[in-house]
Amino acid sequence: MKLSRIGFNPPERTSHSANVHAGFTLIELMIVIAIVGILAGISGIALNSQMPKYRLKGDARSIASSLMLARMKATASGLQYAIEFDLDAGPPQTYKLRRGNSNTGSTAWATDATFKREMSPTISINNIVDDGGDQSTGTAMIIFNPTGSSGTGEVYVGADAARGYKIILTSTTGKIKNTKGW
Repeated sequence: MKLSRIGFNPPERTSHSANVHAGFTLIELMIVIAIVGILAGISGIALNSQMPKYRLKGDARSIASSLMLARMKATASGLQYAIEFDLDAGPPQTYKLRRGNSNTGSTAWATDATFKREMSPTISINNIVDDGGDQSTGTAMIIFNPTGSSGTGEVYVGADAARGYKIILTSTTGKIKNTKGW
């Protein structure tokens, strides 16, 4: 039985002298590389323009998680803990974890040497509301008690209300809330 009868035609044999082309030409490869380069350049520019927004959001989250850490340490140790912000430093501005024990009448605060954070150089804390009032210069401390409650606390991160973040503390419960805008 011949295979051509059932619809199968074997390929014709070609001589070795025939030119068989397989693959891509150099021009085709250069065009593809140029297109990939242009797309990478455009995406790099778009990502670079978004970096300040990501830095601001990251710094706001870092402050909120640092405040949560101070609250956890206070409830676990039975001592007061605070985050102290140095608003005159920098750029970049810094903040650190402090330990105290005013419950025994002491007014001394010890610095936790392992915990000191810096803000991104282009991001700043606009102002902080703590037990001492509204502060935009000097140092401000947001204090957590061993019961989990806190003093007054609001941290305004960023240059203005439209693009900034506000970190709010509920003084009775010590709950921390991070919101966009003021």
